[in-house]
Amino acid sequence: MILLQHNEPVPERRDVFVQMVDAADHVTPRTGLTLSVRIVKAGANQYVAYAGVTSEVGSGTYRVRLAAGDLDTPGAAMLEVTAAGADNRYVPIQVVRFMHEIHLAKAALVNTRTHVVETGVDWIMDDDGDTVLATLTPSEQDGVITISAD
Repeated sequence: MILLQHNEPVPERRDVFVQMVDAADHVTPRTGLTLSVRIVKAGANQYVAYAGVTSEVGSGTYRVRLAAGDLDTPGAAMLEVTAAGADNRYVPIQVVRFMHEIHLAKAALVNTRTHVVETGVDWIMDDDGDTVLATLTPSEQDGVITISAD
């Protein structure tokens, strides 16, 4: 899954790369295609045309540059990329509201989370192992434990 910033203003950060292959053998890279791209956004029930542009990079690889408007709905989305003579491609993306959500999602998958038993505080660390991306602090009121991110 590709994580993208909600309403990302920088065009290069909205790029998604897709490898197109021949529909007959499902292996041979296809060049010179005209791609058709549609998107289904979080909460939607059907694919719609996307507002971005496509370009061929080479060796059957294509750049799908989404428009900021394609990323206006936070949540899970799917790109459908089709072209005559090539296999259809489906690319899952996740649109996140804040850039730190991307770091936190990655950190939850591959980085460390340190827990202090005495206080119940958790620290989610960046790749370097030293930078704290988020501090999760528990508090209790009326028997209900609440964890807030600092």
